[in-house]
Amino acid sequence: MVTLTPEQVTTFREQGYLIVRAVFSAQEIDALRRAFDDIVSVAARPDLKEAYRLGSDRNVHIHLQAPAGVTGPEAVRYLRKVQWPAMFHAEFERIRTSPKWPALLEPLLGTSLKQYINQINFKMPGGGIEFPWHQDVRPTPAFRDQVRNYVQTIIAVDDAPVESGCLYVVPGSHQRGNLELKRYAAGQIEAHVDVSTAVACAASAGDVLMFTSYTVHGSQPNRTDRPRRSYINGFVRAASCDVGKWAFLDGRPVPITSDTDYADIRFPVVPNLALT
Repeated sequence: MVTLTPEQVTTFREQGYLIVRAVFSAQEIDALRRAFDDIVSVAARPDLKEAYRLGSDRNVHIHLQAPAGVTGPEAVRYLRKVQWPAMFHAEFERIRTSPKWPALLEPLLGTSLKQYINQINFKMPGGGIEFPWHQDVRPTPAFRDQVRNYVQTIIAVDDAPVESGCLYVVPGSHQRGNLELKRYAAGQIEAHVDVSTAVACAASAGDVLMFTSYTVHGSQPNRTDRPRRSYINGFVRAASCDVGKWAFLDGRPVPITSDTDYADIRFPVVPNLALT
């Protein structure tokens, strides 16, 4: 399994981001793609509960950014994100608790990890989905010394060239700390950070992009005829976090739990795949 070299740790600390190649196998990526297709089928359902669409469930949020009046299958091209898919789909839970995470993150966070975000992002062809410049700042004091204790991870589920709306990051921007700006507010980041220095994080399926919660990043719409999908898991050193869900305790996976069974949208357990 992949772990970070001392040189990669230094790069991450200095630049605020890192791309680690080929962390997840083609077999694992194929299984994730099938799981994404399952989620699209859920989002297209005309009977999808309003609580899921609005995020009032407080965990699962199936965010369709569709124009007014566009619903059902026509709306899925505007599917933006789904929060906590691991709560109702076994494949996302399997990857969330993969032993590849503590192996990869141990040099940065140790092997007892909590989690603040579990999310899948969609950029469907023609949907116009974009993510303006922002930071992923987490609430304090629940997360202490975030620049050293929190790592946002993104698995590229599809190849992500520039034209597909790949993520851009501003190297070194994490050193500015919390800019305390309204998320996605037009022009605010640009007033504090030189975004002309941003670099494209083009990735291949199976790569993992990592960055800090203070690293300025954003992305443009997908301009290809293929989807660009990604799986996000934000991990935090457990000793520095008073909230969040457990992911690993001393390197051992901790299954996700919820007071809701999500029986109306739950997908069955899938068999474990051999890790490669």
